[in-house]
Amino acid sequence: MNRKIMPFMLLTIEVIMYYFICIYFHMEMDLIIGSGILYFLFLFIYGHYSLNTCLIWDEIKALVKSSFCFYIALLVLVPRSTGYERRMHLTIMVGSMFLICLLADRFLRISFREQFARKTLVIGTGYEAARLGKISNNNRFALTKVEGYVDTNLTDSLFGFKQENIIKNSFLYSYDEMDEAIRNLHIEQIIVALPEANQQVIDKVMSDIYGKVEAIKYLPDVNGTMTFSSEVQDFDGQLLIATSNDEMSLFARVLKRLIDICAGIVGCITLIPLMLFVKYKYLMSGDNENIMFSQERIGKDGKKIKIYKFRSMVPNAEQILDELMEKDSKIKEEYLTNKKLVHDPRITPVGQFLRKTSLDEWPQFLNVLKGEMSLIGPRPYLPREREDMGQYYQSIIKCKPGVTGMWQANGRSDVGFDYRCKLDDYYYHNWSIWLDFTIIYKTVKGVIYGKGSL
Repeated sequence: MNRKIMPFMLLTIEVIMYYFICIYFHMEMDLIIGSGILYFLFLFIYGHYSLNTCLIWDEIKALVKSSFCFYIALLVLVPRSTGYERRMHLTIMVGSMFLICLLADRFLRISFREQFARKTLVIGTGYEAARLGKISNNNRFALTKVEGYVDTNLTDSLFGFKQENIIKNSFLYSYDEMDEAIRNLHIEQIIVALPEANQQVIDKVMSDIYGKVEAIKYLPDVNGTMTFSSEVQDFDGQLLIATSNDEMSLFARVLKRLIDICAGIVGCITLIPLMLFVKYKYLMSGDNENIMFSQERIGKDGKKIKIYKFRSMVPNAEQILDELMEKDSKIKEEYLTNKKLVHDPRITPVGQFLRKTSLDEWPQFLNVLKGEMSLIGPRPYLPREREDMGQYYQSIIKCKPGVTGMWQANGRSDVGFDYRCKLDDYYYHNWSIWLDFTIIYKTVKGVIYGKGSL
C-alpha cells in the first residue's frame, strides 16, 4: 500500500467527523465551510498530515498548537452576537476534534503500520543503535521499523575503530553485506548510529550509502552542549548550530510552581487515606514500627532537605547495610556501583508492594507543597552520592528534585546510577511542559505495567 495515501485517509475521516459535529450543533453551511477550511489549514501548517516519523508526544503537541490557534481565530472571527451557547458549542467542537484527530491518527498508524512503516537499516551495534531500534520497534505510533543492523566491527581494518557490539540477533550484517541487505530487505531509510566515529569514517559511510535509499539520518555526538532548543542555522552557506543552555524563564518557573501547588494539594489530600491503608498493611504483617521515613537529600542549589517517604525497609536499614557490605564484598561492590541492591534483604513484604506501585514516594507531596521539591525533576540524591554525580552535579542542583523524573520514566530501577545522572542532566537542559507531560504519562504507564520496579 502506498504510504502517501495515509494523509488522505486521515483527512477524509476528520472532514467527515468535523461535518457531523457541526451539523449536530446546527451550524450554518457557510460557517461550516469557512471554519473547516481554517481548521484543516492549521492542521496542515503544524504538520498533522506529514509522513514524518514522530512519537505520540510530538503529535499531541502539534494538535494542541493547531487547536489553540483555531480556537483563538474563532473567538476573533465569530461575532459576540452569536451568544454564549454558540460559543460553548464551538469550544466543545474544538475539544472533540482534538480527540478525534489524535485517535484517528493513532488508529491509522497502528492498524496500517506494516504497510506504512519505513523499513530501516541501522549502521552501528552500540548502545545508541540498540536504543534507536528499541524505540522504533516498540513504539507502534512511530512509522519506523528497524529490519537489521550493520556491524562495523566486522571490518575494523576498514574503519580503524572498534564499536561495542550489544546487538545479538539474526538481523546482523557485516559492512560488506550492507548493499545486499538493502536490496533483500527493501530498505527505505538508513540511520547512521556511530557517534564515536571520526569525520573520516562518517564521510566514507555517507559516500557508500549515497543514493541507495530514500532517506538517511545521522545520530551525532552531542557531548552535552546541544539541546532540543538548539537551532540549525544557514549562515550564508555555512551550517551553524546555535545551542541554548539557559535556565527556565520566569514564566516557566511560575507555571511549573502552579502545577506543583495543584499536585501537592491533591497529593496531600489523598495521602490521609493512604496512610491508614499502609498502617493497616504493616499491622497485619506484625510490624508496629512507624510507617513514615525521613531522610536528608540534596535539594536545589545544593541545599540539604529532608524528604518524606513511606518506610519500605526494616528499622535500622542503614546499619544493616553497613553490616551486609562488611560481610559480603559482592554486596559492597554492587551497592557502591549502582547505589542500590537488586535483591535487597532489608525490604519488607509491604515495602515490596509499596515500591512496585511507587506508593512509597507519595509522602513527598508534602515536600512539593512546601516548595522543596517539584512534581517532576531530578532524582533527590543522597549527600554521600555527591562525589559520584561528578560533572552532572552542577546542572542537576539547578532544578528542584522531583517526585518522578526522567529516570523513573525510562526504566526506573533498571537504570544504572551513571545513566540516571545523564538523564537528570538532560532534563535540566531540555525542560519543557511537553517533556513534563511525557514523563508523567510514562511514569504512570511504568507503574501500571510494573516495569523497572524495585
